[in-house]
Amino acid sequence: MINRTLPPKSSGTVSFEIPQAKIITLSNGIEVYFVKKDKLPIVYTYTLSFSGSKFDPADKKGLSFLTSLLIDEGAGEFDALQLNNELEKLGIIFGIDVDHDVFSFSILSLKEHYHRAIELLSKIIFEPRFEQKDFEREKKKVLDKITQLKDEPGYIASSAFYKRIFLNAEYSSPEIGYEEMVQNFSNDDVKFFYSKLFQESLSKIIVVGNIEETELTDLYEKYFSKWNGKNAGLNQTIQINRDRTKFYYVHKKEAAQSEIRIGHISKGRNADDFYASRIMNTILGGQFSSRINLNLREKKGFTYGAGSSFNYFQQCGFFEVSTAVNIKNTGEAISEILKELDGIKKNISQEEIDFAKSYLIKQFPSRFETYVQTAKNFVPLIIHLLPVDYYNSYTDKLKNVTNEEVLNAAKENIFTDQLAVVIVGDKKEILPQLKTISDDVIELDIYGHRI
Repeated sequence: MINRTLPPKSSGTVSFEIPQAKIITLSNGIEVYFVKKDKLPIVYTYTLSFSGSKFDPADKKGLSFLTSLLIDEGAGEFDALQLNNELEKLGIIFGIDVDHDVFSFSILSLKEHYHRAIELLSKIIFEPRFEQKDFEREKKKVLDKITQLKDEPGYIASSAFYKRIFLNAEYSSPEIGYEEMVQNFSNDDVKFFYSKLFQESLSKIIVVGNIEETELTDLYEKYFSKWNGKNAGLNQTIQINRDRTKFYYVHKKEAAQSEIRIGHISKGRNADDFYASRIMNTILGGQFSSRINLNLREKKGFTYGAGSSFNYFQQCGFFEVSTAVNIKNTGEAISEILKELDGIKKNISQEEIDFAKSYLIKQFPSRFETYVQTAKNFVPLIIHLLPVDYYNSYTDKLKNVTNEEVLNAAKENIFTDQLAVVIVGDKKEILPQLKTISDDVIELDIYGHRI
């Protein structure tokens, strides 16, 4: 019988070979990050363009998002249904996404159909139809989705939080846009975004799979030579001044829970103390056994889960604590979070640091389990201008972080006097609780604007 009161013994260090990428530069200057994997007869491609929603005109927020829905609604000789059928009959998994920084396409294909997959992708990228009937249909879908999101507390909390920390910077608006702006979009607006912002933007390609380098180069030279975008969009870091701690709420009538977001602007991804901050945040709120989760979930029973994270856009970073709690526990939950933010700056034990390092190092190989995961690990390297061999030294740099550096990371990256505290819930329940923490509580609309 196995004695389950004893943890299993470690089998020692597990060897792990980090996938290596080679950068291939096409004749038009586009770089292809290539990782050869030949154990399976598949190839995955991730194509990104620096034309995300931060490039939307000030009065047309959501334009890039709508363009992403329309760009594959018919291309070249195919209408929307025919194009979808072409992809499906070959078993090609195709996706399009847009975030604040990049506009991206993904293709997962069997090796035998990869040439055709890239040919179809080139038609989508270079020959979209943008027909009026498709525009009207997709625009209505976006408006319907915005209507749904306006009733989701989690979305409201995040939108309001971003608005309060980014103010009027590019990252302050939701990618999907605002109803009053989307209503006024025309198909010509989409065509303008495509021709002026998408086609002319800097682009990169990541390929992982069972294909030879020469075959890959010939294929992309054939179908992607016409993409000559040079506008990098690699803007300088946004400088946003943190304000003193303020408490905000958005009224959600009869809400049973409160959505809570607490945080502020932080250093960018390339900060010198990135590794120390990662270890520190793992202890604070970055894993299930973190201080915040153990306090709010295990000790207090306020929530199913709570955590914190450092998040990185291309031009800046931000720190965020996120959770949803029973509305009657809103005030106490916020107080406990603030207590944990103060506490991490005062003391971090050797045991906590050792456990966090072990957690981060041992879960690192799992980030490269699939072809899709491998490809997407190279995206932050591209966005943040990190070297292609960055991951080779990743675990060693984690191991070499000192205890003093971890504690300093808390002191230099957590600003308890410069927080935006945003709560979504029924004001009859949450306002009296917030007033016990702060005399100055500000009401916001669902997008974070002061009322």
